Amino acid sequence: MKHTLLAISELAVVLALSGQTLDYRITRTLTSPSGAVPAAVAAHDTQYGPIFSLGSLTSGGFQPFAELPHPVYWREYHGSDWFNTMPEHWIDDRFLIFADEYGLAIADVSNRQMLLDHVFMAYAKSPVADEWAAIRFRPTARMQEQLADDFQDTLLLIDPTYAATHVHEVSESNFVGQLRGVQPGGVILAKPVWYDAGSAVAVLTWKQGTVAAVRYDRTLRETERSPVELKVDRESALSTGLNEDLAPVAARILSDPRTFQSASPSSVPQTTHSPHQ
Repeated sequence: MKHTLLAISELAVVLALSGQTLDYRITRTLTSPSGAVPAAVAAHDTQYGPIFSLGSLTSGGFQPFAELPHPVYWREYHGSDWFNTMPEHWIDDRFLIFADEYGLAIADVSNRQMLLDHVFMAYAKSPVADEWAAIRFRPTARMQEQLADDFQDTLLLIDPTYAATHVHEVSESNFVGQLRGVQPGGVILAKPVWYDAGSAVAVLTWKQGTVAAVRYDRTLRETERSPVELKVDRESALSTGLNEDLAPVAARILSDPRTFQSASPSSVPQTTHSPHQ
């Protein structure tokens, strides 16, 4: 099924690049809280099935939003079919959000631009704002069972306003160029946890047998790093997916205020990654 969806998505790109005028049928209308900004989901029917697009309703008909470049690693792209069924969430009259267990999509309706349509390893919403901390999807082969010993996850901060400002930095080879990102040094063991009423986010990391809790502010500047007495075997840590058995343990450790009580502000060089480089 996933191969079929990717084939349909690729076909949509070919049609768009060819300059063909597509016939759309509206399958769903989406209205902002004020009722002033109409958006819609429309389908273009092909021999392989419908290709869904998110866009705006204008006097001239349906206008698809500008799409993101398709990534080198296709499984990081969520696709567009879910726009037709998934409940939406609005931020004011500007940003349109779709979310499911796999990832997020964000559209800048005012500027008719897709900002995000990504699959993540895991993500967590801020308790006080429309922001999310996410672990970037790992670029692994389909039959791959283990990550390399030197693999490093990337922690992302998703802020729609920031993404709108930096969307021009997205490319096929840098599918997260519109987001803040940092590599905490090693593998992230479970989804991020928000701290201090949404002012900080923390992750539990593993590197060569050593586990650490790492905390960041809302710009992803590392503020604290604390060693954790937790034994995680190499096979579990380097699994290509997140180990579900570690999720409740990691959540308990990261939610415990004592985890960072003995930690001093980070003074060691940080292993960072800027998506804009």
